[in-house]
Amino acid sequence: MRMNYFFALLALLAVFAFVPFVSAQYEYGYGGGFWYGTEQVIDSIVQNIEPLLRALLGGYDWTGYLLFEKTLLFILISIIIGLILQKLPVFESFKNKKILRLVAALIGILGVRNLNYIWVGTILVQYEVLFIAIAGILPFMIYWFFVKEFDGLVRKVAWVFYAVIYFGLWVTTTLETYSEVYLWGAVGSLIYAFVFDAWVSNWIEMNDLKKGNKARLSDAVANISREIETIQENITQGHYRSQGNARLAQERIVFLENRIRKLQKGF
Repeated sequence: MRMNYFFALLALLAVFAFVPFVSAQYEYGYGGGFWYGTEQVIDSIVQNIEPLLRALLGGYDWTGYLLFEKTLLFILISIIIGLILQKLPVFESFKNKKILRLVAALIGILGVRNLNYIWVGTILVQYEVLFIAIAGILPFMIYWFFVKEFDGLVRKVAWVFYAVIYFGLWVTTTLETYSEVYLWGAVGSLIYAFVFDAWVSNWIEMNDLKKGNKARLSDAVANISREIETIQENITQGHYRSQGNARLAQERIVFLENRIRKLQKGF
């Protein structure tokens, strides 16, 4: 029953939101009024939601400045706090998770509400640095995955070509900030090509070899363990008729156990 009321409310909100869109279609025609109607829908949604967000997150200045950014910070902090509350030992046995979500939302509102634009700007600068760092290194990583399977000489030629492109961008750009990024990108690619490329390739090859050795070691230990179990079953069931054969079987078990220890220790 509650779900029916929820969907009915969503349908009612959708009707109110799309009324301007339908009106624009009749007024301007289906060819020219589409973008105008879409703009009207967005304006309608913003005008209805903005006062509520300003009341919750606006704080003492009650302005809409950086309201969208503060809303995103509120959502981010509330989600993180909600996850932390669920992991705390005192709340692990708490069955009503809705209360924890409410507490997380209240903490998010209290934290974001009184942030002035200076603190919001300080926080956003850190995310800008994070984005620039990730976006800046991403082309290098994509290119590295593209050329890492090539032979040594071909890889170096590819990295030199990569550096030449960056040098070309550095020479042709007129913006000082861009020129520094292009220059360091070219220098970094050359340093990697002639200093670190061989070492990184050898490390990857050795790591793959170790993974293969681990698989072979696991198979060898499993085979030896099965042989030990077979000998122990034969001893228990009395298949060795003489004491000499039983003693040889015990010696074989000791030898195989020492073999397992040497294999594990040698790796």
